[in-house]
Amino acid sequence: MLTLQSDLSERIQTELTAAGVPGCSLVVVDRDGILAAEGFGYASLSEARWATPHTAYHLFSATKLYTATAIMQLVEQTKLQLDETVVAVLPEFRDKLSPVLTVQHLLSHTSGLKDTTQALLAVHVDGEPAPTTAEALSRYTLRARHAPGRQVEYCNANYALLGEIIARRSGQPYTAYVTDHILQPLGMPVAFSLTSEMKSDAARGYIEYWNPMRLMLRWFMPEVARKVSGPRIGKWMELRDYNLDTAAIGGLVGSAVGFAPFLSAHLGGGQGILSAGRVQQMQTVVAQGQAGFAAKVGVGLGWKIGQVNGRMFLNHEGGGAGFTSETRLYPQDQLGIVLLMNVMGVRANRLAYRVCEMIRQSQLED
Repeated sequence: MLTLQSDLSERIQTELTAAGVPGCSLVVVDRDGILAAEGFGYASLSEARWATPHTAYHLFSATKLYTATAIMQLVEQTKLQLDETVVAVLPEFRDKLSPVLTVQHLLSHTSGLKDTTQALLAVHVDGEPAPTTAEALSRYTLRARHAPGRQVEYCNANYALLGEIIARRSGQPYTAYVTDHILQPLGMPVAFSLTSEMKSDAARGYIEYWNPMRLMLRWFMPEVARKVSGPRIGKWMELRDYNLDTAAIGGLVGSAVGFAPFLSAHLGGGQGILSAGRVQQMQTVVAQGQAGFAAKVGVGLGWKIGQVNGRMFLNHEGGGAGFTSETRLYPQDQLGIVLLMNVMGVRANRLAYRVCEMIRQSQLED
């Protein structure tokens, strides 16, 4: 497998070291497959184990791209319509949801719904059963901030609802549908939990010991803190293995190399999992507004859309206890990047954006 050019690799390592990131893995793809992949730093500080392109991390919210792709497959199969109301699919929520709230509102973060922090952060560990999409969804309050369609406002509850919509209209549990119709057709060795095969090369998540997030987790979600908190290693708290309860909002786990085929498929017009027309529809602005840190042009169906130096990019961040991810496409350059880190926070997100731009610029100069 090819690695990055040595000077680019050194610049990225310098950025990661300056930011204090324990470990990072990334992959660069085009529509035909992997162009380069590399690991930096440590997957595990306690084991002094290096990060590689095959190291497994939590993808977190970039999982929403897979949920959105699954929805578009059901639209293509005529099992669902984008303008269909949510209560038509999930009638038990008639008393909670607007009668005009549609599937497209959920996909584009224009639902007007509020999030439920305790629900979206809930996790389970080995020996505990993974909740169904319906069970996870039942923990969300599903209260409205404003009417659907008024503005872009990122909300995890949107995709918790979409996960249950996929289960209802496909006739399969959400995780089984995505596995059978996206992951397996693309040959992706990723999953909705940390598998036994992944564990030998899985990244440990890290939170700075005095990070306010760690303290807030202890105060407001002590059960989650109890499950994930591990030993202190210098300035870090190392996290134990865990899996996210609401799979549809952020449950995927895997390596940079493992996630690569999904980006190639979206660069290559669907490549068997979705038609080129539906892929283009996902990548087209349907609402203007900011749903992420960097993408300020608007949102498509799943994708966030932004611009750097006049060139469009599509992305989705991911972040949760101990992990940060960036999934990014540059359609004009036919380039895709997955970047995974075992640390969390806004600084890590901003670092991910800088690294992606360094890689894009390097590819343009070749």
